Amino acid sequence: MTTPRITIVGAGLGGSLLGIYLARRGWTVQLFELRGDLRREPAEAGRSIKLTLAERGLTALAELGLDEHVKKHICVPLRGRAIHSRTGTVTYQPYGKNDDEVIHSFSRNDLNGYLLDVAEAEPTLRLHFGQRCVGLDKQTATATFQDVRTGAEARVEADVLIGSDGAFSTVRRMMLVRERIDYHQEFLPWGYKEVTIEATAEGLPQMDRHALHVWPCGDHMLFALPNIDGSLCGVCTLPFEGPHSFESLESAGDVETMFRTHFPDVLPFMPNAVEEFQSRPISEFVTVRTSRWHHQGKILLIGDAAHSVVPFYGQGMNAAFEDCTVLNRLIDRRGTGDWKSLFAEFEALRKPNTDVLAELSVENFHELCDTVRRPIVTARKRTSIFLNKLFRQHSVPLYTMISHTTMPYAEAVERHRRQERIARWLGLDLAVWLVSLNVRLRTALARRRTARLASAAAAEGRRETVVQTVAVPLRSAPEERETLRSEEPVEL
Repeated sequence: MTTPRITIVGAGLGGSLLGIYLARRGWTVQLFELRGDLRREPAEAGRSIKLTLAERGLTALAELGLDEHVKKHICVPLRGRAIHSRTGTVTYQPYGKNDDEVIHSFSRNDLNGYLLDVAEAEPTLRLHFGQRCVGLDKQTATATFQDVRTGAEARVEADVLIGSDGAFSTVRRMMLVRERIDYHQEFLPWGYKEVTIEATAEGLPQMDRHALHVWPCGDHMLFALPNIDGSLCGVCTLPFEGPHSFESLESAGDVETMFRTHFPDVLPFMPNAVEEFQSRPISEFVTVRTSRWHHQGKILLIGDAAHSVVPFYGQGMNAAFEDCTVLNRLIDRRGTGDWKSLFAEFEALRKPNTDVLAELSVENFHELCDTVRRPIVTARKRTSIFLNKLFRQHSVPLYTMISHTTMPYAEAVERHRRQERIARWLGLDLAVWLVSLNVRLRTALARRRTARLASAAAAEGRRETVVQTVAVPLRSAPEERETLRSEEPVEL
């Protein structure tokens, strides 16, 4: 049997990982990337949201023996959300029932660079940068690439061509020509710009570097993920049009007023916020669905090229890595005698789940923007974690199933719906309401305490910033009672 020849278009996270998987089979793999080599050329600022690595992505890395290096040298563990109010109150929502249930924040370029290093070390894999795909013969998997520097073109033959070239995939566009394939692209009416949040500010405690920080404001928000050096990458998310929109921010003064009004407690950590905001481009949030991911056993789409989702469940890259895992296991089981059937089974296994993920991601965006501020949301999360501690595998929160297991997305959602029906039948809605009332009362007390301390500071003729943290997780042991604290440094 001849060794398969594989062309992969797109050397991002998913394409690099899949290249490593296939090269380790001894296959001949050529990996083509439109951009330059990010390990040797400066990255474009402001175009890439920080990403999170969860169980599905870790499983893929572990199969290649890469997970421990990534966790140790590239990632920062996150244990929960820190929800900031305009008054300075910070409410903490843990991701899981213990410190093992965490996700990991990382820079896209850091992980991509590491995967490229690993790929480059594979003897049967070749990397090609600055190569634009300008032609595709769907029947033979032959692609034409143009060097973006010289304009020279080259035809590359292969047994299979895999498109891993992102949400605006060239391979997908060429594959769809004259085919009865449905394609759907949906943009959120919001965009984003990245800003830098420094680790410390004079006179203030350090920002917690093990939490996703969220400043929800209804129709707009700021969220931030920590970097290895302790700083945070902030993402300012605004509507394109309307009163709190990119359109409404016409001057540097407008931008400063927006940050000072809606995100006052983080502004001292952002000395260059206005300059960064004005100099960086607006990026979009897009969901992509296509009814077919493959063509005649010659072309296959993976990752964002097949199923781009908005980033608000932190699962886009994890789903792409899971594509690689599922495809690799299918090859183990089926072999390569019938690529067409293999690709069809791959799509049948993955598409229903990535369609569900697309819906979950949009729903979570609206929760982060607005409903996350509501006591009922905090109450539901704390109650679900408490029930998980009490009943273990018989009551698992949806977030846990999505982020801390490899259970198929569609199966996780169906199980969550069954659990909700049982909870309503048992009258657990009342428990959620009682916890919600408790959260509301404690938040009100925290705000009153903040106001009293601020008044006292003003009366003494000095300016003082008071940072309040509300941490009222449900505990099963008496010694782990609920706490409300106002102290420095802040522990989230």
